[in-house]
Amino acid sequence: MSFLGRLVVGLALFASVTPGGASAQTQAGKPLNEENLIKLIELQLGDDLVVAKIVKDGVGFAVDDAALERLTKAGASKTVLDAVRQAAAPQPKTSAPQQAVTYQDVLILVENGIPEESILKRLAQSPTVFTLDARQVEELKKAGASQTLLDAMQGTRPLSAAAAEVITDFAIVLDCSGSMKELTKEGETKMAAAKRVVIDLVNRIPDGLNVTFIVYGHEVAKSANSEQNCQAVKVVRPLSKLDDSGKAELVATIQKLEPTGVTPIALALRTAGKELAPSGAVCGLALITDGLESCEGDPAMEAAALVDGLKLAFGVHVVGFDVKPQESQALKKIADAGAGKYYNAASADELNAAMGALAGEIAVVAKPPEQVSSKRRAVKILTPQVEMPPMKKIMLAEAGQYANTVQNYVKAEIEKYDAEIRIPSSTTQYELWWVPKEGRHIRMVSNLALAERKVVDIRPDDYLGFIRVNGAGEVQKILAVPAGTYANTRHNYVIQEATKFGATMVVPAGVYDVWVNDNAIEEGLEVKPGKLYELE
Repeated sequence: MSFLGRLVVGLALFASVTPGGASAQTQAGKPLNEENLIKLIELQLGDDLVVAKIVKDGVGFAVDDAALERLTKAGASKTVLDAVRQAAAPQPKTSAPQQAVTYQDVLILVENGIPEESILKRLAQSPTVFTLDARQVEELKKAGASQTLLDAMQGTRPLSAAAAEVITDFAIVLDCSGSMKELTKEGETKMAAAKRVVIDLVNRIPDGLNVTFIVYGHEVAKSANSEQNCQAVKVVRPLSKLDDSGKAELVATIQKLEPTGVTPIALALRTAGKELAPSGAVCGLALITDGLESCEGDPAMEAAALVDGLKLAFGVHVVGFDVKPQESQALKKIADAGAGKYYNAASADELNAAMGALAGEIAVVAKPPEQVSSKRRAVKILTPQVEMPPMKKIMLAEAGQYANTVQNYVKAEIEKYDAEIRIPSSTTQYELWWVPKEGRHIRMVSNLALAERKVVDIRPDDYLGFIRVNGAGEVQKILAVPAGTYANTRHNYVIQEATKFGATMVVPAGVYDVWVNDNAIEEGLEVKPGKLYELE
């Protein structure tokens, strides 16, 4: 086929229609599946066109060793493989409202001909301010970077809220209404589950943040006067700096809370606004509730008023705990009106996950990246917050290595959590491999590059998920392989394995097929970070 013919076919792929006849316009932004990406590679359209498509739409398949090998066999260049890894890789600090752009990110975009306007727009959303050395400047210029882009990278651009200002004040609003007495799917009361995760949130808030804690529905008037009950909003902790002693005091207060009253959400939000307003500082607010407003207030209107009257760093976040679908929609409207996020937690486990994500976001916007020293660039591997199989070691290797050869390219390793791994270069991309005491070592973090000299915290359960197959008797082999792997080749693409029922297999977040001996017992299992998937 001529180049013109390949180009026509390639463009047809870009503007493809769905099997039902829907135009590409309705499919805009749909991630590339592996089959279509291989077709684009095989058509030899050029790296710039393929990478631009990857950057624009992302990838919709598990990017593991097996997938990368298939792309390589199809003719993918290192540039294309790097773009695929970048599109699929979770980045440190994924909870940040705007993910920081690294020097290597910018270089890849420039080298692959991404329009400078698009790069500048992405930089404007990033908190990163680069300090470029002469070699980096020359490397960027050689790739095609203009002086405008170089100046923007080094600070002469409008900064995002995350870079220009950091949050100093934070409000937590907790539902203590009577419905919190109800039992969760796990058999404990909603109030018990909520207190546990809110206490964890309090303990994870960075020291020195000004925190106010507000409850509603915590009491019922003896006369059962509905109007008086709808005034049951209390500032348990006025806005003040939270240190270790303050955390202990607040935790003790939370432990004593009991559910009893009604649900004046609007008044609680207004009260939180009054606590946050006087300082005029950058602030945030989180509401945890299991139901709707029951006092004729308008929580969405109050949330919108907070956006207008306060300097909210990330809006009004709302966590709906075990609510009905129609209630979930109403609570989402509060978050939308407050320019925040809505977390729908159907169970205690999901509530814990939602609060963990919220805690991570607070930590990111509560303080700028820690400048540890002028000579230290490292990642600190934190102890997981969920139970995991024993870890043998964690290895740092240059990006692009295969599982069966990565041992030959290890730059550094640690054998315990809460330890640091030094990053040797500011421009080289690395990968972190998690090695269990039993089972296969797996790629935990891809495309890791630190342009700045700082220490970045990484928690394994933000990147890894777990599969456990239960059963009786002996078993030869339990395998987790990338979804869609052919039966006769599955042994070539094993991501993780176990030799007995009830063993926990650790895998990177992704989509998997699970085999027991010669039987496929699960197909297309989507594994999310920090989650355990039990199969019977």
